[in-house]
Amino acid sequence: MPPVEAFAPCRADLAGGTLDIWPLGILHPGSLTVNAALPLGVRLIVEPGGAPEGAVLHSVGGGKERLLGPAEAATDLTAAVVFHLRPAAGVAVRVLEQAPVGSGLGGSSAYGMALASALLALEGRTVEAARLVAVVRDLEARVLGAPAGCQDHWAAVKGGVLAVHLEPGGERVERLAVDPAWLAERLTVFYTGITHHSGMVNWEVIRRRLEGDPATTAALEAIAAAARDCRAALLAEDEAGVGAAIVAEWTARRTLAPEVSPPELERVVEAGLGAGALAVKACGAGGGGSVLLWHGPGLRETLATALAVAAPGGGVLASGVSERGVVVTPLG
Repeated sequence: MPPVEAFAPCRADLAGGTLDIWPLGILHPGSLTVNAALPLGVRLIVEPGGAPEGAVLHSVGGGKERLLGPAEAATDLTAAVVFHLRPAAGVAVRVLEQAPVGSGLGGSSAYGMALASALLALEGRTVEAARLVAVVRDLEARVLGAPAGCQDHWAAVKGGVLAVHLEPGGERVERLAVDPAWLAERLTVFYTGITHHSGMVNWEVIRRRLEGDPATTAALEAIAAAARDCRAALLAEDEAGVGAAIVAEWTARRTLAPEVSPPELERVVEAGLGAGALAVKACGAGGGGSVLLWHGPGLRETLATALAVAAPGGGVLASGVSERGVVVTPLG
């Protein structure tokens, strides 16, 4: 059986992030998460017979190889996905490209979806999208030892601009009819180089919400309302409306925890706004990683220059949207 190559896009969340971590969205009726799949993503090759039976040979960018066994499935996402879907393993996994670690763009989830899709293709199997999302999400949560959301996985599966409605019994995924060219002129993702750790921030938010903390509850309700406004503005291709919704989302998100917007990230956000962006927010849980800039046409270069001064270790990672979700291609 020939090897296969898989690509899955990362995502930029415009509004409603964190609510996709169960049960937060259920606690706020009408919750949804709005995101856009990016041209940036994870590309890998899975080669059957590339490792001994019962093992996985893993390498990134042609670098050092690691031989993984079933014992690593509890702590390593590659092992977890491979041994769950192909217990006999005996495959090599070569990662060709991926977003920077800690970029806040859902890279680990995109990796899990690309790897799972490649393994299924090797065996000629298909799994319903909702089932595959749930499997990879749960394996990721097991490896991380923390709750995991679903929005990253859906962006990787479907591509495009999505509204993930968080409803009792499971999420409902709506693909928004937004002109890709219109969006590409207005959305830019900039990597700050600031290290972030989303797991601890998310857990603190979940804990306080389940304990009924009034400030956390109010912030999440405001984030849910901003996400609904963002969806409506995108469908209307209302540039100012999208910007206002992202500003409202980020304003509420910053109150969730001090770690969401540390001083070095505040400087990046202020630089973007000062250079003419309509809205700037951290991607994912915040704290660092990447920021999403929503701006008028023709401003990308000006914004990138301004942000490079505030974050010298950063740079533009992506712009626009990937219309396609995960793609698996046989090789040879």
